Amino acid sequence: MFGYFILILFFCSNLFSLSDDNFYNTYSLAYSNTLLDFPLKSNPATYGNIRNITADISYLNQNYALYGKSDSENKSFNFFLPKISYGKNLTYTLGYEKNEFKNLKANIFNLGGASYHILDFGEEYLDFGINYKKLKLEGINDFSFSKAFIDIGLLARKKDYLFALSFLNFNSSFADKNNKIDIPKVRKFSVTRLWDEFSLGFDFTMRNSDIRSSYNMGVSFSQLWRTYRYGYFRTATSLSIGDKKDSLGLGIFYNRDVWELGYSLSFSLNKPAYFNNAVSLAIYWGRRDVETDYEKIIKREVKYRKDLMEELVSANKREEKLKGNIAKMQAEIDELMFNMKKLEEKLKNKDAEKTQIESEKENIKKTLESLIEKQRKNQEEIKNIEEKRRLERIKLAETEFNKDFDNYLKLKSQGVGKEVLVGYLKKIITQYQSENIDISRATIELQRLLKQ
Repeated sequence: MFGYFILILFFCSNLFSLSDDNFYNTYSLAYSNTLLDFPLKSNPATYGNIRNITADISYLNQNYALYGKSDSENKSFNFFLPKISYGKNLTYTLGYEKNEFKNLKANIFNLGGASYHILDFGEEYLDFGINYKKLKLEGINDFSFSKAFIDIGLLARKKDYLFALSFLNFNSSFADKNNKIDIPKVRKFSVTRLWDEFSLGFDFTMRNSDIRSSYNMGVSFSQLWRTYRYGYFRTATSLSIGDKKDSLGLGIFYNRDVWELGYSLSFSLNKPAYFNNAVSLAIYWGRRDVETDYEKIIKREVKYRKDLMEELVSANKREEKLKGNIAKMQAEIDELMFNMKKLEEKLKNKDAEKTQIESEKENIKKTLESLIEKQRKNQEEIKNIEEKRRLERIKLAETEFNKDFDNYLKLKSQGVGKEVLVGYLKKIITQYQSENIDISRATIELQRLLKQ
């Protein structure tokens, strides 16, 4: 699969793309559009990593861009919607971006989508993303311009490495010398190395239009700082070097359950020096931190065991009662058998009382048959109770196993470390391996993780 990705890069080597390699929010400013384990417009394929409904807003005060001077204010809003379509995990995005320059205003509406492990080979996978943008420019002297652009992104993973290739403004570029507007095609290639608590990324970008061309190389580093019960912090540092601008980016992000607050800034390393800064807020639906999930798992396990014990106690009481009834009926049967034996002896000794004894014997026989039938029914009921109890226990175990495995998939999609995932899977397997249910999903997943 990885060979296919390199082949795509070879055949597309004469193409250029990207205007969204510019700064537009806190992540792009802190990471210089380099790291791939975050959603970046510079590669639409990264949208697929978002597995919860997400909305974010950001504000950026920009005094320079990677290709030169840029005095503007940027406000943006993005909404991400993960869905399962035809058995495939996809993420759709809807966004709006407003840029205000000194003599120009730019509004960008975008609609896109990306896959999540659309081609999955265990330790390797390939994803694809596309973004449609509608750009509208308004300037002085009644200047107005509107054009649609398409961005395309590819994202491949091989073990702990991410490789990405993106083409932005793939269909067209735009340049206007008089208004000093330049929307180039850009080609971007990135590599990211992932660890449990930090990431390291490298990037090379080329831009080309009718009036100018430029390039830059970037490197970025991200570190995760966990707290005991109060979410986590993520810090970021990036360095970008190019033929137009060199810059240093810094950022800090605080994530607490269903929201994340971020601040980032960057400095140009060329003279004259310029300064950018941005703030953002992201809101997640259906997302919880790992500590909260573990608390829920423990509570659910305690409830599961409590319900199971109550069911077992109730079934044991019914079983003991039935066994008592069977023992009582057995005593009655023994007594009737003894009486019948005595009557048979009388029948042999006293012919005169034969008719009366035969009548008593018949009554005893009927009573005995009735008791034996009741005893048989009680024994069948005990067997039914035991079978029902066994099936209920299996059903309850299957339900709880599915809940625990679904929770594992949620933890995995949120980027939880390998050691935590392996420990959680081992706990699931140990808990359910004696319950006579199918736990092959967990064992196969554990084997796959251990091979990584």
